[in-house]
Formats: sequence, C-alpha cells, structure tokens
Amino acid sequence: MFLDKNSNEFGKDILAGLDGTNQKSTPSKYLYDDLGSELFEKITQQSEYYPTRTEIEILEKYSFEIIRDIQKEIVLVELGSGSSKKTKFLFDEILKRQTKLYYFPIDISFDYLNSIVSNLENSLSNVIVKGIPCEYIEGIRQCNNILFENDIKKKNISRLLVFLGSSIGNFEIDEARNFLKDVRLHITNDDLLLVGFDLVKERSIIESAYNDVQGITSKFNLNLLNRINKELNANFNIENFTHKAYYDHNKKRIEMHILSNIEQQVYISALDKNIQFKKDETIHTENSYKYDHDRLSDLINRAGFSIYKEFFDKNNWYELVLLKPS
Repeated sequence: MFLDKNSNEFGKDILAGLDGTNQKSTPSKYLYDDLGSELFEKITQQSEYYPTRTEIEILEKYSFEIIRDIQKEIVLVELGSGSSKKTKFLFDEILKRQTKLYYFPIDISFDYLNSIVSNLENSLSNVIVKGIPCEYIEGIRQCNNILFENDIKKKNISRLLVFLGSSIGNFEIDEARNFLKDVRLHITNDDLLLVGFDLVKERSIIESAYNDVQGITSKFNLNLLNRINKELNANFNIENFTHKAYYDHNKKRIEMHILSNIEQQVYISALDKNIQFKKDETIHTENSYKYDHDRLSDLINRAGFSIYKEFFDKNNWYELVLLKPS
C-alpha cells in the first residue's frame, strides 16, 4: 500500500533562502529528491562514512535488547526511512515474537519510497508495509489514522518509532527539541522512540565522512543546483560551484555549503529572479550536529522524554538512545 501526498513549497523556500544580503541557505530536506536519495545511499557505503556502519553494528548486536521489554504487539514506524536496510535487524527480532508486523516507512521522496515499499512487499510476506511520503509529523498523524481505520486499537499495541542515521543532527538544537516535542504529542505512554545520535569525536574523522575521496557527497550537495535548474527552470552552471564541508568545533557541527567559484549571476525563470553571487560566497545547505552527553541529555529531558536504554558502538562514536515519554 502506498499513500500519495504532494505538498511542494520548493520555489517559495528557494527564493526566501537565496534572495537577499544575508547568508544564502536552503532547507536541507531539498537535498533529498529522488537522485539525492540515491546519492545519499551511495554516501552511506563509502569507507569514510562511519555513521551507517556503526549504526548497523549497534542494531545487529542490540536489536533484541531494544525490543525485549515491550509487552504489547509492536507496530514499527520509521521516520526518514531511506532504504530501510538497517531496520531489517528489528524486523527479524520482532517477527520472532509476533506473526506479522505493520511497518510504516515515512519519507519525503515519493518515487524512492515507492521502490523501497515494493521491494519490501515482495521479499517479506509477513510484514505489512504502508509507505507514507510526507513530512515526519504529518506521517505520524497518517499512521494513527490508518491504524484506526484498520481497527487496530492503540491500547493493544506499542509503536516503536525509529529515527536513524543521525538525522536528528540536521535540526538546529531548538528545532530538534521542538520536533521531539511534536512527536511526543502524537504518541502514547506505551510507545517508544529510538533515535540515532552522532557523537563528538576527532575533527579528522568527522570531516572525512563529509568529504569522501570518491566525491559522492559533493555530487549529493551540488545536485541541489540541478534540482533548481530542473524544477524551477534556472541556469546554474554546476562547474562554477564547489562542495564545501567543515567541522565547527565551537558549535559542534558539520556545516555543508555550496561555494561559488566566481562572481556570477543566476536566473531562476520560474521565480523571475536574478540571484547574484560574489566569488567565494556560499549557499548553506545542511548542518549535522554532533552530540556529547550533556547536550543529548538536555535535549531529551526538555522535549518530554526520558532515556530508557542506551546503546553504543565499540568506538563510542555513535549512540542509539531508546526514549520513553516522561
């Protein structure tokens, strides 16, 4: 089953982010069109990109421990599902204790999610997949509606929501707290939330993950300009721009930018707007915050959750935190 929902404010957000004298910026969600999602999957396979393999290491080792104390039938909801390959470790453990599993992958990339849903439906007969292509909170609302329509009563289930890939790090700290608060409003005390946090570590390790030698992250970042060209009929010359990613030690975050190599002007036809770029001026496309214990604990406590269980990889580079409503 696949639910189609189209809500596109792409042009409005691009205009707001690029037109003006302040730091040019775009919401990071626009990096993930269909090609962007495919490129990101390739990023996760690069040797420098440690978050995916460390998260897989944790899930492979601790999936049983993650679900062990959940007494009711589990419904799995994944926010920003991507390929769902990491979630399969949870599938295996859950299906050892119940005969079927409702799985709701939520992702903003419609076509990409559709292909993932089709693959799962063909390979896992006892997993009932209902893909929801929209923003996370709206996806949780739709999940709740589907459960109600299928006469699945909340009192009989525990939803395990998973938010993997250190995606929480793409939010500003206040935004992350508000996001978790919104999640809390849409779940019950019987539900749990599993969140992946990338931890503070050596600068060289972090920066290498966002500057892989194969240049996949560069293609991923610059693909935003291709998307603007395609969807808004712009004339960005990609060769005049460069991917730039660096770690800001004070803010404990990776910043990803698209840098203009020359002074230039770009016309966006759909917006009837000329955008001026100075040499070395950048478009700030994404942040990825890294967490230490204090920042993590403060975020969780102020969002209305408490830490139920914590799981680390062998290097303590990454953490999966199982949260319960407080």
